[in-house]
Amino acid sequence: MIRYQCLELLAANITDQLLVTSQSGQRIEWSHLSKHEGNLLVGMMGCAIGVGMGLALALPHRKVIVLDSDGSVLLSLFNLATLGNLQPKNLVVYVFDNGVYSGSRISYATATSGNTDLEAMAKGAGIKSAHTIRDIEDFKKHGIDALADNELAFFVCKVEESLMHREIPRPNTDLAENKYTFVRYLERTEKKTIPFIGRG
Repeated sequence: MIRYQCLELLAANITDQLLVTSQSGQRIEWSHLSKHEGNLLVGMMGCAIGVGMGLALALPHRKVIVLDSDGSVLLSLFNLATLGNLQPKNLVVYVFDNGVYSGSRISYATATSGNTDLEAMAKGAGIKSAHTIRDIEDFKKHGIDALADNELAFFVCKVEESLMHREIPRPNTDLAENKYTFVRYLERTEKKTIPFIGRG
């Protein structure tokens, strides 16, 4: 299964959902595919599930989607335990597991290329709706259908290592600008003012 094909299917089903990505190759691919103002492109590994969970709990009437990677999940396994206990029904997590740290110029194997099973770890943390997807038809059927459900969904999407993100032009906006675009989108759609404390 190719990650970019999964993201293309997902992009075609985005309306007003809020979407959080981790710092990995799929962040570059997603920003190329989707110009949705509800995209929050997080610039660090290990944070996407936590940020997505916070948004889902703060805005229970909005569907929140997290695009994560095996490397990022392995870096912050504590998020699985928190997710298993809080169970936000409006959250869907897609972990694109290619078994390598391929966001950089050099690919190193992650633990999931060996004996580590993220679905089993998620279920052990209390995430009952954790599933592994291995082909594009299963992604179409279960991965996309979950967008319409009212329950927490956690998908480990087994994908091939793809280097496409290294060839795609980088976004012409930086992460700070993306943050403000996202916050202003929330303000417009939620009809609330979000105060910023600090410079500016």
